[in-house]
Amino acid sequence: MTRRWLLLFVAAFALFHCLGCKADRRRLSAKERAEFAPISKGINHASSLTLYEGLPHQTWEPEVLAKELATKKTIVRHEFPFYERPLPVAAGDVEALRRLSAAGESFAPYLGPKNCGGYHPDYCLAWKDAETTYELLICFGCHEMKLYGPKQEMLVDIKKEPFTQFEKTLQKYQAQRPKRE
Repeated sequence: MTRRWLLLFVAAFALFHCLGCKADRRRLSAKERAEFAPISKGINHASSLTLYEGLPHQTWEPEVLAKELATKKTIVRHEFPFYERPLPVAAGDVEALRRLSAAGESFAPYLGPKNCGGYHPDYCLAWKDAETTYELLICFGCHEMKLYGPKQEMLVDIKKEPFTQFEKTLQKYQAQRPKRE
């Protein structure tokens, strides 16, 4: 009986691992690439990046979120609250974030809601190109990004390797949000 459970576990692990591999091979459709192209171009030409830190998660930290909203200065970007004070970003990180943000290969078609407590942006990357701003809201919980341009709005999944790079780069900028207990 134990052997059967072990084999079942190994088979399930292999199946999930292969599904994860396929997820990284997914590509944006031609329509999605056309929608993303102006955002990518705008990010590549952007002269500045403003980084906003997201507040605590609405599902996992509702009391902390309520306290932060009541006691800290915040702004709202696309219906989500962020701390008002932007975070300074090192020049090398700006370029790394630009490469990741502007690369269509970083993203895959959105597969639907994840089981993570709901979309919650941890950061907003606001790329400014002349008078135009392109905002990317990244959720570390569900590995999704909402992309906004003047005439574009997209929700995409972030592929595994680019997600790891986004997370590694951005996590060092947690400065205002209380650490989770």
